[in-house]
Amino acid sequence: SNLRLSSQTTNVYLVLMLLSTFIATLGLFGNSSPVIIGAMILAPLMAPIISLSMGVLRQDQSLILNSSKTIGWGILLGYLCAIILTWLTPLNISNDEILARVRPNLLDLGIAVASGIAGAYASAKTEISKTLAGVAIAVALVPPLAVSGIGIGWMDWDIFRGAFLLFFTNLAGMVMAAAITFLLLGFSPFRLARRGLVY
Repeated sequence: SNLRLSSQTTNVYLVLMLLSTFIATLGLFGNSSPVIIGAMILAPLMAPIISLSMGVLRQDQSLILNSSKTIGWGILLGYLCAIILTWLTPLNISNDEILARVRPNLLDLGIAVASGIAGAYASAKTEISKTLAGVAIAVALVPPLAVSGIGIGWMDWDIFRGAFLLFFTNLAGMVMAAAITFLLLGFSPFRLARRGLVY
């Protein structure tokens, strides 16, 4: 029931997504790790991602559709925010924080997988703070989303491709890891989960 609620697109979700991307983009331009961390804490992406993983695991079409819509709206809003800020900002030099998110590697994927496990486990255990899982999820998603938006704003397709690849593989890794975690915790029989996990 909680995951079904989390899969819905709400005004609060959209506002937090806009603000987190706004802060992350400015932090990236300012080459400031503390500001980027602040954006990660604010990001609301954990809830619909974990809902999507449960939908995939249990082959729940409504949960998959609603979660995907919510994630999609968040991504679109994040891109619009990052692109507009890039156009308004006179800076056009790639700094360390930006370049760190355009060369994805297996370490980044490992972070995403661990974040997905943490998000699913926290959702399954009511005694664990959801905020901690939200921070873990956001670590691997908001900054590359903002960097890929910056790449579009600069018309620099190398930056866009690298950051988008990082964002997309992290998202897929989180959904897969969270779904497997839910499976191991007993939320679905393997015969039902197999198709979604293979996909």
